[in-house]
Amino acid sequence: MLQTTDGTVYKSRRKVLVEFFRRSRDQWKQKCKDVRAELKRSTNRNRWLETSRDNWKAKARELEAELYAVREEQKTISH
Repeated sequence: MLQTTDGTVYKSRRKVLVEFFRRSRDQWKQKCKDVRAELKRSTNRNRWLETSRDNWKAKARELEAELYAVREEQKTISH
């Protein structure tokens, strides 16, 4: 039996416990690393989508202005 300083008692051998805790630590570290990478991908994609949306909006405004100018020109030619 193994007893820790906080009073927790383990029945398993120290070697088994060490391996278990090491594996547990490595798993949560990997999980944290994966989540951080996913967050970075999402942040980058969000930034790219915002930039793309802004570019399309600007292009649409430009084309609307051009269309308005052409229609005004047609009105003056027709009259």
